[in-house]
Amino acid sequence: MKGLADYTGPVLESCDVLIVGSGPGGGTLAWKLAQSGLSVTVVEAGSWVKTFEKDFGKTIASHFWDGGMRAVRGNVTFPTLQARALGGGSVFNSAICMRPTASALARWRADHGLADYTEEALAPHFDAVEAFFDIHPVADEVMGRRNELFRDACNTLGWSVEKVRRNERGCVGSAECILGCRNEAKLSLDRRGIKEFVEAGGRVLTHLQVDQLLIEKGVAKGIVGHVVDGRATPLHHARIHAKVVVVAAGAINTPAILRRSGLRDRSVGDNLRFHPSGYLVGIFDDRVYPWTGATQGYHSTQFLNQGIKLESLWATAPVFAQRFPLGVRQFKRLLKRYDRAAVWDTWVSAEDSVGRVGVIPGTNKLDIQYDVGRGDLRRLQEGNALLAELFAAAGAREVLTGIKGLPEVMDAAEAPRILREAKLLPSDLPCGSNHVMGGAVMGADPTKSVCDGWGAVHGTANLYLCDTSIFPTSPGVNPMLTAMALAHRLGEVLPGRV
Repeated sequence: MKGLADYTGPVLESCDVLIVGSGPGGGTLAWKLAQSGLSVTVVEAGSWVKTFEKDFGKTIASHFWDGGMRAVRGNVTFPTLQARALGGGSVFNSAICMRPTASALARWRADHGLADYTEEALAPHFDAVEAFFDIHPVADEVMGRRNELFRDACNTLGWSVEKVRRNERGCVGSAECILGCRNEAKLSLDRRGIKEFVEAGGRVLTHLQVDQLLIEKGVAKGIVGHVVDGRATPLHHARIHAKVVVVAAGAINTPAILRRSGLRDRSVGDNLRFHPSGYLVGIFDDRVYPWTGATQGYHSTQFLNQGIKLESLWATAPVFAQRFPLGVRQFKRLLKRYDRAAVWDTWVSAEDSVGRVGVIPGTNKLDIQYDVGRGDLRRLQEGNALLAELFAAAGAREVLTGIKGLPEVMDAAEAPRILREAKLLPSDLPCGSNHVMGGAVMGADPTKSVCDGWGAVHGTANLYLCDTSIFPTSPGVNPMLTAMALAHRLGEVLPGRV
């Protein structure tokens, strides 16, 4: 790709607009600015991934921050994976694209003064992004039995069920989205957006890790950082000057960069949000071959107004084998029946759970704290019970939850009752989340927010934020499409502000 390089020497450049991060926010903004006539540079800490591994461990060790070991601590401890690669999280996700709920936007308007955040005002930006990234429902021919069972179970129970909408073209149903699409069907930002940006004359510098922003007398002037190798080891200093700096490094790294740059007095790092999630494994009499079909083909929004979403899912066999009992006989018995397994997940919007991102003084190491609130614990517990109901309705014989204190293997018909009656603590539920939001939230009140509704940082000129870190709460759905639409929206006004 012309203009794209992995630099191994000192970098000293200048440009009109510098974008830190190439994921859904930064990459979409770069595409939108491609025809503006501005000199635009995108810097990315990771590499341009051209070959994908089938090994989950190798993938996260090579292409995720902290070698895939980044974790959250509080009344729960769970892993959270943030990609370190050109295209960001869009390279290693399931490509689910959903517009925010009307109720979420209403809260943003009422509670955070974001008067322009109406469905009507945002619709043109969603329309443009959905058209450019070819977002459409999963095709029937690539669903696979695992997804079809989820659909049939929802229909049996009378619950809503919809095909997942994704940014892809030519999916063959290999269930490898989370490892990166080896079939080159997923239209992640490295393949769609950054490509057009470079073709229009934009510049991308990979392996360039930003340490902090250059800020002089309240005006952003650029960044300082390091050229790094594949293991994020610093090699050379880098300094880039720009008229406007846009930080789009994700909800963990964006507030960390701001804090290292001295912006610590306006809720920077606070109001961190996740979608805590869990999954169940169901064992059927008939073969399911769960490793075939779209990674996530169907989902149910039946309980979305309660903050609970249900989805079909696949990643890799070693990941889901963690639900198997440790006893040798049971483990071997279930391993022999792995071709008869299905995996479905749930996540909650977590409106009463909050965390923060901090930087350990004197280091670049992050301190990520998060507590799951009582209401969200109940929602997670109910989400797991709803998954168990789905498995029972689909004809599963056994259900595996991995929840502390509960039977390792449960009869599918009994599992919903057992799950609902259990007295659980947050730490009892095995959960995780790769949907991260907040940490540098937007709002009209500078005393309660980091930036305004356009992402312009309060009190610091020529500095913008453009990723999920600006979300004041959950959008009520998978967050990627909202980040892309808001990036498109910023891209329309930014040329006039440079």
